[in-house]
Amino acid sequence: MLDEANIKRAYKNLRRGKTKRREIKYIDAHYEEEAEKMRIMILNTRPGAEHPELGYHPPINRKVKHINEHGKDRRIYMPEIHEQWLHHIIILILGPIITRTAYRYSCGSIPKRGAHYGAKYIQKYIAHSKASRNFAKLDIRHFYDNTRISIIMRELATIILDDWFLYVISLCFYGFDKGIPLGFYISQWLANFLLEPVDRFIVDVLRIPGYCRYMDDMWLADNAKKLLHKAVSAIKMLLGRMFRLKLKHNYQVIKFEYVKKNGEHIGRPIDMMGFVFYRSKTLMRKYVMLNTVILVHHLHKEAEAGKRWFTTHIRAVLSGMGWFKHTNSYDCYLKHIKPYINIGKLKHIISKIDKRERKASYDKLGRRALFSAA
Repeated sequence: MLDEANIKRAYKNLRRGKTKRREIKYIDAHYEEEAEKMRIMILNTRPGAEHPELGYHPPINRKVKHINEHGKDRRIYMPEIHEQWLHHIIILILGPIITRTAYRYSCGSIPKRGAHYGAKYIQKYIAHSKASRNFAKLDIRHFYDNTRISIIMRELATIILDDWFLYVISLCFYGFDKGIPLGFYISQWLANFLLEPVDRFIVDVLRIPGYCRYMDDMWLADNAKKLLHKAVSAIKMLLGRMFRLKLKHNYQVIKFEYVKKNGEHIGRPIDMMGFVFYRSKTLMRKYVMLNTVILVHHLHKEAEAGKRWFTTHIRAVLSGMGWFKHTNSYDCYLKHIKPYINIGKLKHIISKIDKRERKASYDKLGRRALFSAA
């Protein structure tokens, strides 16, 4: 963490997409000085430090933002910019350790293992595996709110022997005895790490042939319903004994969607990670499709009125197009997207904006700083 190259690399990751913020502009103007201050802060963040007043002192009252996401009220904590910088430095060191031991199909937070990565696995499993007659879908009850910091630190201590590093991580969660704070960059990584023993238990001990996890959402597949019910009971017991967590009461063990020879549909599709998986096709959830379509129609009206588009809206549309690309939704695209917006034009606009921002970043931080942070 004290390596200057890691400190600068972490800042480069942090400032991505935040270049217009006042705090980022100030750090850009005093880059070398702020990087040195960060190194001194880490150096003095330990018991018995020579200058403890220069160390990291977590704020008592953090900014909190309340949002409503799909009917759920969430509290998002907003750490100060230097605190975010420290989180990024920690993940530069901790991330490769977590990734090395993580289950292959645990998705979310880990780079290159997002929803589309998990969707490809489920699609491949449905197409090629014969053990897909039934499936179970599980979700941990209030996972972030009920996870105990002491249990996370206990699990981290089994793979990390550096007491100083563990002390810095624990200090980041000062004031959070129970519940991982949403909004912290390290939270999603540690949440994923905490469930690694559950992954190993399901794959190695229970021998479930099909298994994928997206954060605290778990999908298990097998031909035998009895085996899946036994697996759910065993997972319940493991979560309670090891982590003091519970499954939601609405878990499902059901027959996968199937069409009989007489044309009758039985069973249900798999609804996970924003996708709805059938045997012959993959669709996106209704609200995902509606959000993109509504935004496209909004941009179309703005263009007809001669108004300029917001960059965030353009990026949101291009992000939504990823769902159309990876699902069987071409008819929806032809009807609701293509007549109203030119996707190639949006990509060209974002390309120009990105080039301009990269040039500004290059000019502000300087050639030498960028190369050392790479």
